[in-house]
Amino acid sequence: MNIDFLALFLIGFFGGFSHCIGMCGGFAATYTLKIAENDPTPDNSFFQKLIPHLLYNSGRVLTYTFLGEIFGFIGGTLGLIFAIQDFQGGLQLLAGIFMVLMGLDIAGLIPNIEPGSFPGVNIFKRMVSALFNKVNRKNIFILGMVLGLIPCGLVYAVGARAAATQSIVGGFLTMLVFGLGTFPAMFITGFIVNLLSAKIRGRLYRIAAILVILLGVLTILRGIDALGWIKIYRLSEF
Repeated sequence: MNIDFLALFLIGFFGGFSHCIGMCGGFAATYTLKIAENDPTPDNSFFQKLIPHLLYNSGRVLTYTFLGEIFGFIGGTLGLIFAIQDFQGGLQLLAGIFMVLMGLDIAGLIPNIEPGSFPGVNIFKRMVSALFNKVNRKNIFILGMVLGLIPCGLVYAVGARAAATQSIVGGFLTMLVFGLGTFPAMFITGFIVNLLSAKIRGRLYRIAAILVILLGVLTILRGIDALGWIKIYRLSEF
């Protein structure tokens, strides 16, 4: 079970300060304003201001870890079903290819698929809208959990890596480290929306895309090595 903790954290970190701010910064601004409107508190201390953002992002990361467990379980189950020696290598190869494709998509080098074209998306949007209208300090954690399900190229890419671990624990850890990487940007965004200019966010997003592609290439090489097509010296240590 190879888990590239540093690479996963950096993907989340750079992706957080670029893609997440651009995609979810509006959510952070909205729930901040809605909480002030729906659930005003006489205690305006700095700590009280922190709590909603901690709860929201904790809920979001919890959803990522749950998805990671599912991805890892699916990968492990497929391995047991097929029960062939080369399955793990093949799964790593496919996951790596998917990660490279998602990295190219994140970088804007291949056409995007319109999220609204997927079934159930409109129902999900209505549910999120209803939650936003009623959000307060008691249900902000639930809002974070729900918004953690929003279709996202970075989540798909890291999810493929989680499946390649073929382990519930491995999938959990993969998505946990990635989620923690996104935490700083989204936490800060709760206080200052549009903290970074669009130009800077674009550069950081390209860095995240490059990291996804590099981790995908490394996963492909591990798959090739496991399949015995080309033996790569000491690859498993990286």
